[in-house]
Amino acid sequence: MNTTTKLINSKWDAISSAQTTMGNVRNDLFDNVALALSRIEGRLTFLNSDDTLDGKPRVAEGHSQEVAKQVQQEVADTRKALDKIFVQLTDGKNSLFDS
Repeated sequence: MNTTTKLINSKWDAISSAQTTMGNVRNDLFDNVALALSRIEGRLTFLNSDDTLDGKPRVAEGHSQEVAKQVQQEVADTRKALDKIFVQLTDGKNSLFDS
């Protein structure tokens, strides 16, 4: 095998390894972070809703209610940031073939 062939094979091996790593990271982020955030967001939406039988909020008005709403917003912001990371991973994976 000549040097050029070795370099080409080495490049494709590196691209394959990078793709595998990016895929694993993406799957782990989805399985361990995105799904957990989704469950948390659903529970916070339930807690912060006024949709109860007696018409009162589930979380008592005041500091506790404000904290619950702040946490809900932080979770939503975190999910948006995670979505941007997913896009970056996809863009990075696609760019491997551009080099």
